[in-house]
Amino acid sequence: MNFNLDDTRKKPIQKLKELINGGVITLDNAIDWLRTIYEIRFFEEKVFELLGQNIIKGASHLYAGEEAIAVGAIAAIQRGDVIGSTHRGHGHCGAIGNKYADTKEDRQNHWNQMMAELMGKETGYCKGRGGSMHIAEVEKQNNLGSTGIVGGNQPPAVGAAFAEKYKNTGRVVLSFFGDGSTNCGSFHESMNMASTLKVPLVAIVENNLYGMSVPFSGSQVDGATRASNIKDIAQRAAAYDVPAMIVDGQDALAVFLAVRKAVERARKESLMTIIEAKTYRWYGHSRSDPRAYRTKQEEKAWHERDPITVLRGKLLNEKLCAQEELDKIKDKAFTTIETATKFGLDSPWPNTADLCKDVYVQESYPAELIESDRAMSRKVMEATAAFESALASSKAKTKKEAAEQARAQIKSKFGMDVLSIAQAVSAAQAEELRRDTSVIVIGEDVGLYGGAYQATRGLLAEFGTERVIDTAISEAAIAGAAIGAALRGLRPVAEIMYVDFVTIAMDQLVHVGAYNRYMFGGKAKVPMVLRTEGGVGRCIAAHHSESLEAWLMHPPGLYVVMPSTPYDAKGLLKAAIRSDNPVVFIEHKATYGQQGPVPEGDYIIPLGIADIKKQGEDATIVSYSRMAMRSLEAAKVLAEQHGINTEVIDVRTLKPLDIKTIAESVRKTGRLITVSEGFCTCGAGREITCKLMEYQFEDCSGGFDYLDAAPVNLAAADVPPPMSEPLENASIPSVEEIVEAVRRTMGR
Repeated sequence: MNFNLDDTRKKPIQKLKELINGGVITLDNAIDWLRTIYEIRFFEEKVFELLGQNIIKGASHLYAGEEAIAVGAIAAIQRGDVIGSTHRGHGHCGAIGNKYADTKEDRQNHWNQMMAELMGKETGYCKGRGGSMHIAEVEKQNNLGSTGIVGGNQPPAVGAAFAEKYKNTGRVVLSFFGDGSTNCGSFHESMNMASTLKVPLVAIVENNLYGMSVPFSGSQVDGATRASNIKDIAQRAAAYDVPAMIVDGQDALAVFLAVRKAVERARKESLMTIIEAKTYRWYGHSRSDPRAYRTKQEEKAWHERDPITVLRGKLLNEKLCAQEELDKIKDKAFTTIETATKFGLDSPWPNTADLCKDVYVQESYPAELIESDRAMSRKVMEATAAFESALASSKAKTKKEAAEQARAQIKSKFGMDVLSIAQAVSAAQAEELRRDTSVIVIGEDVGLYGGAYQATRGLLAEFGTERVIDTAISEAAIAGAAIGAALRGLRPVAEIMYVDFVTIAMDQLVHVGAYNRYMFGGKAKVPMVLRTEGGVGRCIAAHHSESLEAWLMHPPGLYVVMPSTPYDAKGLLKAAIRSDNPVVFIEHKATYGQQGPVPEGDYIIPLGIADIKKQGEDATIVSYSRMAMRSLEAAKVLAEQHGINTEVIDVRTLKPLDIKTIAESVRKTGRLITVSEGFCTCGAGREITCKLMEYQFEDCSGGFDYLDAAPVNLAAADVPPPMSEPLENASIPSVEEIVEAVRRTMGR
């Protein structure tokens, strides 16, 4: 049993003088703690004032009253260690910035950039894009950033701690979060994952007693309820079998000693500790909060234990400083924040021309690679036709024997192996794991089981549990941990078993993963892949059969990739793993057994480049995933039975979308038919059509100008995917429906 609960408030703690004499800290350290507390306090008071003047806009959740936690905790770590912050994160940002300030100019510049950020100025840490709830210097201070959604910062902290353990850096991660988040699912998922993976994490619960207005464990105010039936959050550590501590969050020294002990344990034993710091916020949840849920007597009692009063008292009582010295410290802090305020007011606004800058890491591919892929794709299509012909004409006694003979023919003639899509996906991951030690695979059943659809089969045997990591059923933690690990230099491939389950992980995927780079001023990279699968075809009803790619196309910051063949699946996945952007890679459950030729050797397929799977001049069919294969079937029928020669484009990457290839095809054919398995309303096909309408050619003509008929959008019916096979089949476009749609648009 690792669990034990140590309530440090019930024990005497060491004096500052003892720590100084023992060489644990210096007097200058203790004085700097006080100065930092003052700086945070004056910063928050100034922010409150400027909010009232509408100079700072939006919501600001002030840290006044809680300063001892950030200051004491960050004093207990080393440069290089990592922190994760919350919407009430000014104190964390303030304290970690001071830790990295080598000169008085560095310190002043730190507070300048903090104040400028809250004012929305270009000189802010995040160039005005993050503001109060997303304030962090992620590039130089090892800050994972702060999240505006309660509990959102916990999963990435777990992933970051895993990354430090995996890289053997000896670094630890401090994750700060409030009491309110401990009633969120992300808290349980994250703490459980941290404990089972044994990562060097210190989870610091800043229990200020109220989740906005709801008391954690009760209030004397009439009408107040409670968020929990326990008083001490630290008790919950028993569920994860990890040590826990309760500390006086108003005493920077007490916090320092507790976190120092937990950090030492994390470094030596890679064991998480949960620390609950009892504290109190001086202001309401935000400026508009009247604080009607707590009494004046309660506020008065807490104010008597102000972190400034507590630390100042220790320095005086132990005769380490005189009153005049402490007053000078206070004055220095006040001047620092006044100077920062002037800097912010004098700073320029961001240039609106840069509005769309830094949403993605800009990536490009050599023209030779794009041409090589196009040539190889044509060869693969030729080899695919040969494989299908060999199967159809085989006189073998069994299907297995026929397949083996057909594979041998393709190998001999084209020098290609024939793989299923599941095998291609597994091979892509194996090759990248061999090529780059920063690649890991994490998710439900990816190890021993080999993936629900065998798309990670064999990886555990070759790469072991250090790099192929089975987790609990915890979609938010899986996605968030992958993001945190990516922020700390790994290239995780996270598997979510069904795309339907991505709905549970959307906060992490979108708000933490997709928005991260932009929100923190273009300083972060999130090179992670979230693999999943979707679509109908197995009669497993609405919660396991959706096609939600349109959901994932909507938020800025994500790539969305959907392959249709084994060749595409392997090359696109390898490119996705090498990308510096977060990629959602969606396979189709009904195509894992689909076989096709795959070239030997290392290759990637450029993301954002469509593939013309069949040339034609009468109409353009644009599709992806399984529907690309149905479109090819329809094209064959149209050619053989109706004399219509269609061009079939497989977009492969829905975001970024290769609209240029589509527009050039429509300029030739005059007709557009989109085919998708996603829901019709606000679906991918409608987006493709819209982008065509907006497209401008070099001669300033538009995509719309070349349409000879109204575009046709074939998609899934607007019904939850049904279980019954006839209904399931009827819910998505069929080959016959594609044929009929093309004929109608051709007037035949």
